[in-house]
Amino acid sequence: MMQIKRLEIAGFGKFQQQQFEFGDGLQVIYGLNESGKSTMRAFILGMLFGFPSRRHPLERHEPQGTNQYGGSMELVVDETTYRLTRLGDQPATLVNVQTQAAQPLALLDKWLAPYDRDQYLRLFTFNQAELTALKTMRASDLNVQLQQVGLVGSAPWRETATTLRTDAEALYKPRGRKPRLNQALQHYRMLTEQVKAAKQRYPEYETLQNRLLDLQAQRTSTQRDLTKLDHGQQQLANLRNQWPVYQQLQQLQATNMTTLTTATRTRYQQLSQQRTELQHALASARQQLSQQPVDTQSQGLVGFYVQHQDQFDQLEAQLPTLQQTLGQYQTLTQQGSAAKADFQAQSNAHPELLGCLSPHKQVAIETLKATLAATANTRRQHPTPTSSSLDWRLVGGAIGIVAGLLLPLGGFKWILMLAGVALLGWFGMTRSQGKPVQATDHLSDQLVAAGLAPDLTASEALQQLELVAALHRAQAAVTTADQALATQAAKLWQLIQPYQFAAGWIPVDQDHLTTSVTRIAQFYDQVHQVMQQQTMSGPDFAFVQRQVQQLTQQVRDLTEQLQALATTNGLADVDALTQAVSDAEKQTANATSRQQLQQQLSSAELSALKQYTSLEALQAVLAERRQQRTQTAQQLTQLATDIATAQAQLQELTADGQYATLRQQQADLQTEITVMARQWLTRQLGANWIDTALQALTQQQLPTVLAAATTIFAQLTAQRYNKIDLDGDEMVVKTATTQFMVAELSTATKEQLYLALRLALINHLGQAAQLPLMIDDGLVNFDEQRKQAAWQVLAAVAQHHQVLYFTNETAALTQLKTATVQQLT
Repeated sequence: MMQIKRLEIAGFGKFQQQQFEFGDGLQVIYGLNESGKSTMRAFILGMLFGFPSRRHPLERHEPQGTNQYGGSMELVVDETTYRLTRLGDQPATLVNVQTQAAQPLALLDKWLAPYDRDQYLRLFTFNQAELTALKTMRASDLNVQLQQVGLVGSAPWRETATTLRTDAEALYKPRGRKPRLNQALQHYRMLTEQVKAAKQRYPEYETLQNRLLDLQAQRTSTQRDLTKLDHGQQQLANLRNQWPVYQQLQQLQATNMTTLTTATRTRYQQLSQQRTELQHALASARQQLSQQPVDTQSQGLVGFYVQHQDQFDQLEAQLPTLQQTLGQYQTLTQQGSAAKADFQAQSNAHPELLGCLSPHKQVAIETLKATLAATANTRRQHPTPTSSSLDWRLVGGAIGIVAGLLLPLGGFKWILMLAGVALLGWFGMTRSQGKPVQATDHLSDQLVAAGLAPDLTASEALQQLELVAALHRAQAAVTTADQALATQAAKLWQLIQPYQFAAGWIPVDQDHLTTSVTRIAQFYDQVHQVMQQQTMSGPDFAFVQRQVQQLTQQVRDLTEQLQALATTNGLADVDALTQAVSDAEKQTANATSRQQLQQQLSSAELSALKQYTSLEALQAVLAERRQQRTQTAQQLTQLATDIATAQAQLQELTADGQYATLRQQQADLQTEITVMARQWLTRQLGANWIDTALQALTQQQLPTVLAAATTIFAQLTAQRYNKIDLDGDEMVVKTATTQFMVAELSTATKEQLYLALRLALINHLGQAAQLPLMIDDGLVNFDEQRKQAAWQVLAAVAQHHQVLYFTNETAALTQLKTATVQQLT
């Protein structure tokens, strides 16, 4: 039994100079994502079977921060400890730890036998994705697994079967065209057809001869055209290759010529060199000044200020503007607060009108205003009768009814009463027709649409609209104040923002502008106070400070001289002067480059290149020539085919014994086909015999594997599934009452089935070499109950194999009580 006792990683992936100890049985390696679990698994595989070559950099896990690569591993085999070392490109070594005696590396192969790296990966290590390696769960799939990792000595036979089948496919494929036997059969069919038609195919000789001569003349002309096209294509290809040289020459010729004189350039160099030297001296003096203060707190402040004094001096000159802008910002803030307070007061006084402020209500409000205005105009044109103007019909009807009731008029009183009733009815009908019912209903609808009460009178509606207009004005005042405040805040932040380089000393924040300005002013006050204190505290500080001031002034004087030199030469600033001097220096180099480039291009090439405006235009002409060349070549090929066909037809007409020749060719080909068919049959039967023999050997082991897998699967599923069986070549799992195909199972149950089969294979085949088993997060889809069962199964497996379980599940740290835990960070 082989166990991994210790890992010493010199450099592999993220690990550098790290050591890990392992014990017997179940070992848990815990770590979050990217903590190195998969890297450690790859390191162990590399130590056992050798690291990948440099042609596979991703699988090699080269470390980034060290030149060391590889490490060592201590293995316990038959109670003896060995140290296996693989470092870089050095040969691997194996040492007996107790005796320090070197061991042959073949001993490692003996321990791992009969498994190589691929077989070990298929059997002893897997992750959650690799649990699905047995995709179909057929008996034939398990047989292949048994052959690959369990049938010792089967590899040469499988290789022989593969070779025989490859040789057989090289001879014949049912749907192939390239194998020899397929081609021979195709040729045989063609010969058969030719033999049948040989006696009947005799076209006219003269027609074929004339056609042949015409085709040959066309071929000669086409060959000349093809030669010309090849020559033209080669010339265009040469021009395309010379295009970068031509383009570079054009760029150099188009370079703007500077007018700086030699004296100007010399003066610039002198002033620039003097300024550079003074700037270096100024930086040194500032560094010395920053180290002068006595107390630590002042030293840091003054040091930072001195290192950035130019920036602070420029910004301090803008301090009055900054404070003035702050005052305007504060005034706008107060105005905005007053506008918001006014709007809030009006909103609190008339909360029922807030809905009228919606943009969706504006059209309805404007319509209501128009209606109320039209109503007012109508009333002015047609005044409403007052209560004092009585209608004559009302008076006459009343008199008639009263007279009929009170006066003794006999039968005449009924006439008076009927006349009175008629007059009153006429008056009532006229009044009812004059009421503006429709107008009243229309106004109510408009009031509701505008967000007002439907029972308001016209005067009340006008009063409400005036209140709404006041609310609109207050709201607009708030918006205007907010916009002005935002604009002023942007201006203020534009003045504050340059101080962000000194965030460690002056924390500025766009959301706290007033506080930021206060901090800036306090910083300047503090710096000036500390600088004054340090000047008074010792002569050294005062001397160095004066030196900094003098050097600063000298640098400014030189900068002004450079600026004056730039202005004299018609340039905007010193940077433009620097660029102009640089351009002048480049011109000298460009002149030499142009001469060299002109030597690379002949006059003919230069003349030809000038005909094209761009490389794309040249490429387009070249592509067109290539297309013409391809078409001409196709025509030439077709002519060659037609000539060959005509020559063959003429040969058939003029050759004696053509029929006999075809019959002889047919007979020879038949013999050749027979020989190749025997060879194909022999190889195919040999490969099938080897496959049958290997399947027969592994078929004997399959029931044992399924029985072991059934036990493990039942334990993993809490005895829900008590049988793994075969239905023909299909695998099924059974409960007490029914059975399921593998495809019908859930994803987690499929993975539990795969795990059971894999562990059964290990138990069955791993006896030949009890090697460490590595599992990388293979149980992520299991529920808690089945995960506990899986850990119990792994603990049982760990009694015969060292199990390295890589996981990021925190439950594994506490629930695997018998396991040894390694935590990766």
